[in-house]
Amino acid sequence: MATWTKKALPSCVSSVTGDDDKRIPKGYLPIVLVRDDQGVDEETRVLVRVKDLKEPCMAALLELAEEQFGYGQQGVLRVPCDVQRFEHVVNMARKSKAAR
Repeated sequence: MATWTKKALPSCVSSVTGDDDKRIPKGYLPIVLVRDDQGVDEETRVLVRVKDLKEPCMAALLELAEEQFGYGQQGVLRVPCDVQRFEHVVNMARKSKAAR
């Protein structure tokens, strides 16, 4: 199993570390960011606010997840994205909200 890493993420995303963090706060969805680097999977678990999933850039990530892993994923939602790209997408979503 891949190691869970802790990263500094934007305020709408919280990182989760260790196995002690079993409870998910209300209004958040756990997502596993999966990066395939030269055949070695690196996974980072994050919590995303459910209301942020309606942003177009977040919807694009969900479409990528559907294309790679399908709709029948078991357990935590896996998204094929590295942490840096995910941070960029989250920042784009925040800018989109601020422009409205």
